[in-house]
Amino acid sequence: MLGKTNYKNRIIWILAVFFVWYMVVSSFLTLYQESLQNHLFPHPSPAMKFVLEYYALTLSSVVVFFLVCWLTKKNRFLLDVVKPTVKRRSMSKLGVGILLGFLTNFFCILCALLHGDIKLYLDFSSSQIPVMIFAFICVFIQSSSEEIWCRVFMYDRINVHYPLWVAIVVNGVVFGLLHSFNPGITALAMADLIVCGLAYSLLRWYSGSIWTCFGIHTMWNFTQNFIFGLPNSGLVSEASIYHLDAANAVSNWVYSYEFGVEGAVPAIFIDLLLAAVILYKAKKDGRLGELLESRESRGLAPAEPAGKTVKMAAADETDLDIETVTAAEDMPAADAAAEKKAPVSAAADAEQKASAGAKAEEDPLVVEFEE
Repeated sequence: MLGKTNYKNRIIWILAVFFVWYMVVSSFLTLYQESLQNHLFPHPSPAMKFVLEYYALTLSSVVVFFLVCWLTKKNRFLLDVVKPTVKRRSMSKLGVGILLGFLTNFFCILCALLHGDIKLYLDFSSSQIPVMIFAFICVFIQSSSEEIWCRVFMYDRINVHYPLWVAIVVNGVVFGLLHSFNPGITALAMADLIVCGLAYSLLRWYSGSIWTCFGIHTMWNFTQNFIFGLPNSGLVSEASIYHLDAANAVSNWVYSYEFGVEGAVPAIFIDLLLAAVILYKAKKDGRLGELLESRESRGLAPAEPAGKTVKMAAADETDLDIETVTAAEDMPAADAAAEKKAPVSAAADAEQKASAGAKAEEDPLVVEFEE
């Protein structure tokens, strides 16, 4: 039960903070980053310009995320979520994510090829290798920026006080809406992006690592945009290993000419399949109950900032207020006072018993009555 929580723990507040920092502040920083990139790369090639403009500029949102987590104590626990560790096998899970990203995207491309909707031709030279390496790094930055804001900030902040399934559903919807203004967006593409957001959130939960999501998101984008030269959410790369014969491309339920494989049915199918497999394995492992839990219910809620009086709601909605805390703090002082009175009380009891003994010698009936 959520109970009474600070308004800053409510979903509407978390989403407001998300949009302000991720959409507004990051956009302002992007202007400065663009100026810096123009200074570092005054005359980029068309391929390099595409990478810098659509992928490298997202570095600003990554910087903003770390600043928000570092400056606000309430969000510092998110830094541990992102931190790669040997114990959590972060790099091996990154590798699993990269493999999943390639396989799921290649499935969609293969469907379009077999259906005859697209034709690809090889056009690659060794001189493009440095650009491709730089492109992969920038795609990783861009994909990770979306993941740390959606599958870390939004996901974990909501899950502090709300059940995990709420964080997953909100994630899927918001992730889809973030792509609303991409070129060539359609209703089918929006549906796929929402399902994709749900599947990636489930993957974050089941794998226990955000690095799996870094991997699958990065390789999905890199595979379709830089390996096969297809649109990535409506954006077509100037450099790729294979190139699309755009003149003969057909738009239908298997492939979207404007939006690529993300705007077609095979993408929805593969994302639903990924989600179904995760839920099946979770049921087999006896983990489905975790979807009903919050960090708070598991005792993993981050500590509230010091110096603030916070009412904490228990399961029966009883509040621990400042008077209870004050009474608890006064208990040691009361105990000390009781210890000082103890010797005096003992001496008084002894004196009373001696007096009673003297009376007993004079008049036994009095003693019998008193006893």
